[in-house]
Amino acid sequence: MLKIILKIVGHPATIIAGVVSGLAFGLHFSESAKLLQPFGKLYVALLSMCVLPILVTALTWGIGQMLRDPTTRKLFPRMAGFYVLLLLIPFAAALLVALLFAPGADLGDATSAALGQQMANQQALTQGSPFVDLLDRMVPDNVFSALSSAAFLKIVFFSILLGLALGVIDSPGADTTLQVLNSLYAAFAKVFQWVLVLLPIGLFCIAAGNMAEADPELLSALLHYVGFFYLAGALAILSLSLYLGLISRKTPWRVLADLKHPLIMAFATDNPLVALYSSMRALSESFGVDRRVTETVAPFGVIANQHGQVLLFTFTVLFLAQVYGVTLGIAGTAVVAVACLISGATAFGGGAALAPIMAPILLSAGIPDSLSVVVLATTQAAVAPLGSLLTVLGTAALAVITAKPLADARGNADKAARPTQGQEVPNDAP
Repeated sequence: MLKIILKIVGHPATIIAGVVSGLAFGLHFSESAKLLQPFGKLYVALLSMCVLPILVTALTWGIGQMLRDPTTRKLFPRMAGFYVLLLLIPFAAALLVALLFAPGADLGDATSAALGQQMANQQALTQGSPFVDLLDRMVPDNVFSALSSAAFLKIVFFSILLGLALGVIDSPGADTTLQVLNSLYAAFAKVFQWVLVLLPIGLFCIAAGNMAEADPELLSALLHYVGFFYLAGALAILSLSLYLGLISRKTPWRVLADLKHPLIMAFATDNPLVALYSSMRALSESFGVDRRVTETVAPFGVIANQHGQVLLFTFTVLFLAQVYGVTLGIAGTAVVAVACLISGATAFGGGAALAPIMAPILLSAGIPDSLSVVVLATTQAAVAPLGSLLTVLGTAALAVITAKPLADARGNADKAARPTQGQEVPNDAP
């Protein structure tokens, strides 16, 4: 009976119903929906409770195991190369939509007035906000402080170094340590599965609370921005699905169906980290990705392979350039491309918190940065879900393409071991 209940609760239709009904409830009963916000935050906290230990144990174990095997050790350069290449997909999608449709041009007096008022109200958010250098955000001075403050990029950096060390040291204790990490991962994954039983209810509360917080007037003022951002996102999703389908011999629809659980979770919670365990499970079960690759790429990807943020950074910079009438040209676009790829790929968080990271990119291109906090803060509830979904999909593509040599080798071995049928033995007699 319990298995039947869990199957119903975990069915995509049940999960989607929880999200849709939550959005409808938040739209029509906003005051009541606000009362559900604490429960939504509590559920996200329950999910996040397991995410950090899963991330550390999976990433450290995955890298350590990959390095201790000569076959998988060779995959690291491949992962690094495709990491950069795949990030170009959301950048190209944002660039194409922004150049073709120019959503920031000719916004109209009403929209400009609404944005101007909000800029005046929120100007203080950008004052005194220093640009946090990538290295400062990545290298921890105290690993325990990074763990306690959930500084994910620093935690990933430390986990990578620890995994590299465990993978190269010549000590029997390294194998024992990796086994312990594997056991800890399994335990945290089990707790995460227990928490997932409440997923539809949790997503209902999250969706209702987010919808109740949305400002319809400002979203209407930035309808062009949100609408064309989703167009760029849809183009990036289609491109990644086609690519992933090509290398895994699946249709784009089949790819999305196999990744339905992590994609829905990322979209509904606005957080790709929450979908980490589901992503690793889907990659192993539906795409046959070697577990060592899965548990290396997936934890790294949801933190430092932010396809959604690259799309957001690129599209927002180009949108604001059009708002202010700044022509970037080829050289300016190239500078923006490099900056958005580097900063966006490792930028965690959303809304106004991204404005200080984006500010140097805008200023280097001659674009005023004062409006960025308004656009990012106002549209976060609308654009963040798509960005999180895109990050999960991009990370899945990176994992599958990294592991492709292993899949090809396994397929060739299976083919060679399969007995030949229907073949005649050649007659050597004259």
